[in-house]
Amino acid sequence: MAKLLKDDDVRALLTMENAIAAVEETLRDVTRGEAVNVARRRGTLKGVIINAAGGISTALDIMGMKVTPMVRQDITVGSSSTMLVYRISTGAMIGVLEVKSLSQIRTGAASAVAAKYLARQDSRIMTLFGAGWQAQAQLEALACVLPGLERVNVISRSPQRAARFCTDMAQRFDFELIASPDAQQAVSEADVVTTATGARTPVFDGQWLRPGVHVNAIGSNFAGKQELDAATIRRTDYIVVDDLEGARVECGDLLQPEASAEFDWNDVRALSDVVAGRARGRSAAQEITLFESQGLGLEDLALASVVLKLAEERGIGEEIPLQ
Repeated sequence: MAKLLKDDDVRALLTMENAIAAVEETLRDVTRGEAVNVARRRGTLKGVIINAAGGISTALDIMGMKVTPMVRQDITVGSSSTMLVYRISTGAMIGVLEVKSLSQIRTGAASAVAAKYLARQDSRIMTLFGAGWQAQAQLEALACVLPGLERVNVISRSPQRAARFCTDMAQRFDFELIASPDAQQAVSEADVVTTATGARTPVFDGQWLRPGVHVNAIGSNFAGKQELDAATIRRTDYIVVDDLEGARVECGDLLQPEASAEFDWNDVRALSDVVAGRARGRSAAQEITLFESQGLGLEDLALASVVLKLAEERGIGEEIPLQ
């Protein structure tokens, strides 16, 4: 029997704290040889896109694939992402999950893990580019690992949307949220800068970054997208990616010709190595650090494992009879 879990079930079961712990542990498993990411593949034809990504974890005794179909019309129309999960020891399918919310939470959790190792732990001010669905998870995740946060500057192409976002999020968090009208000031005073946009051109000037800042860039998840400029890459002292193989194919921020001239791929480190202590984290208070997130199917799988376990314990979900 496999468990069918709808997106509402996933949202009810998965907490950000559980997600951060699961992402961090599965990254350690990578360095132990007990987990491997299955890199995302994209198929496209006449505006139709299908994405597939997954992972294998002998540590969790599961493997799985997430499939996300999209259709580009006047706007992008995407159906709910679905993940199939299998038990390695038996070969049986154990779960079919709608993972829209899981993917949102996973993206936030990965940023939180990166910030735990790369941001200054006394960080007080974050500047957040984006006021949408992913931005919400970024706020929740960073609040979990940076308890000293006092203010978040929110910047959006729509000032009205930024103001509405701040009003809504102020009901959930103790720190101050401000819809900032001045991107330069917001960036120049930030201890952490998070970009959660769909931008194809840089959203700020890297010259505005002050020493000691950490940047989480999550929107540049294929080669044609770019949130950061060459100045940001040039000024960054230490670059970490969630997966080196994937970043070399999909990280638009690092693949732009002008930006790619500013760093050496041999100096870029995988987040799994940082978490496991094979590579360093932040080494100095004045260092500028950067985490480039493309999103890993293995991280989705780790969160799916948490959700399936909790669903079994609490009797949530629908059983699917399979031959």
